[in-house]
Amino acid sequence: MVKSKFKFHPAIIIKYLAAITLILTTINIIIQFAIYSFGLKEEWFLLFNMDKEVNIPTLYNCSLFLICVALISLIIRKLKEQNDNLTNKWNTLKWLFIFLTLDEALQIHEIFIIPSIKPFLPAILNAVWVIPYGIFVIISIMYFMGLLFSLPKKVQYLTFISGFIYLAGALGLEIIGSFLVRTSAIKLHGISYGLISTLEEAFEMTGLIVFIYALLIFAFAYQNQKLKINLHLSSKESANY
Repeated sequence: MVKSKFKFHPAIIIKYLAAITLILTTINIIIQFAIYSFGLKEEWFLLFNMDKEVNIPTLYNCSLFLICVALISLIIRKLKEQNDNLTNKWNTLKWLFIFLTLDEALQIHEIFIIPSIKPFLPAILNAVWVIPYGIFVIISIMYFMGLLFSLPKKVQYLTFISGFIYLAGALGLEIIGSFLVRTSAIKLHGISYGLISTLEEAFEMTGLIVFIYALLIFAFAYQNQKLKINLHLSSKESANY
């Protein structure tokens, strides 16, 4: 029997995730120019177009959320052993990411897009769903503030940076893009809006990757979690070769 231990460094995983993000972003930029500058409309564009849903970028985004869920679950397991009183907040965070995974896959936030109330809102709030989600973000920040300050300084810093990058894309660029369309500064189906959407998705992916890095550091450097993959190779002694 042969046993093999698999060792890794968080930075290695992040490099692979960053590379995938860069590739998807580059492909999408090429697609945007192909569509709006050269009039090409190949069917396979839909598979990589970040401005569309239920495709490879969506699947990748969902995968990033699920990695966060898995790492948070790993952290919770360790905290339960230590009877840590912050376990409940970590558990709430896990369910929040499960919801965000479903929202990414099913576009739940679009339920809040009610065309009839758009004329009564300022142009900056043209994407109506940013109102309830913005309020939810503020409440979440207040709720998880204690958890954030309980983290080691490096993890705390990375978590803050990840949240800033993600929200800058998910809410910030969404607001900017919708505002420019509402004021007729750009077209909804045009290269400018397409590139803004690309940047929005790239920011979301980058924010998630930075948070994954923070969770990896916290779980394996500060919690001393162990990741072992044992390969069992065995043969019967009676076998003849």
